[in-house]
Amino acid sequence: MKPQLFLLNPNFIDSKVDNLGHLYYCSQCATVEGILAYYPELREKLDIQYVDFPRPRPTIIELLGSENQSCPVLVILKESASSFEFKNFKSHGDYLFADTPETIAAYFSRGFQVGMLHP
Repeated sequence: MKPQLFLLNPNFIDSKVDNLGHLYYCSQCATVEGILAYYPELREKLDIQYVDFPRPRPTIIELLGSENQSCPVLVILKESASSFEFKNFKSHGDYLFADTPETIAAYFSRGFQVGMLHP
């Protein structure tokens, strides 16, 4: 199974922020999208799924439970974790997951030998 990457669809409305119908995007998802733009070969190595902003997000909940449905999130099977250090990943059932752009970027660098974030 390929690692699964969940990102929010852009241009969503968040009525908790305003009731004016402004369109938003997730800055953290945009950061990960930028990495995918730099390294388009990653798209072939990942199962990338775009989800809508409103919760619940059933596809993510199926894997990680309702308490872990934020985006971006990268999900891998625990059994495939032997070749990479996953100290910054969280665990739920059979899965390990990363929900910060920095941890996702580090996984891309180490797991797929693309550039690293400059310190």
